[in-house]
Amino acid sequence: MILDNKTKTEDNEYYKVFDFIKGNTENGALDLVTGYFSVNALASMKDNINTAEKFRLILGNLMQEEPQLNEVINLLNGNPGINSTLSLKTSAQKAVEFLQQEKVAVKNIQKNFCHAKAYLYTDKAKTKNYFIVGSSNLTEAGLGIKDSSNIELNIAKHDYEDEFKNLKKWFQEQWEKFKYENFDLIN
Repeated sequence: MILDNKTKTEDNEYYKVFDFIKGNTENGALDLVTGYFSVNALASMKDNINTAEKFRLILGNLMQEEPQLNEVINLLNGNPGINSTLSLKTSAQKAVEFLQQEKVAVKNIQKNFCHAKAYLYTDKAKTKNYFIVGSSNLTEAGLGIKDSSNIELNIAKHDYEDEFKNLKKWFQEQWEKFKYENFDLIN
């Protein structure tokens, strides 16, 4: 199935990454790797996809040699507008609550640029396993939570055979390469 956040189904709904994840994630484990993420997308994970028993996130590094504060705020918020920036506090609290759960483990890629985007869900019932690979970062625009001028293209597939196994193996290799981040999000 193609998920591009713009194409409508016969029911006049959009094929959105977030809707696919939300509709197909139950009590299994969700692994994901993304170059960028937004606070609002993490808050949406807490509010809508928190039923999974386990989350493993590999996140690209947001800190650069010479970070520019406005760019970091815009990236974390996903929207540079004043109303959205002011609502960031609530989303940030939800994002922190999501990340602080024992079932959530995060690794951060610091020495390499992370351009990969993959979402892999493993369920006890193998027929519910799925993967999404493509261009969508863990941001509101990438997931299709908000309207955007971004052009996204992803493939989503329920699979428990070769492609799924190969992606799980690739994710595990990446997971083992990078350092676990124990975020001190309270201070």
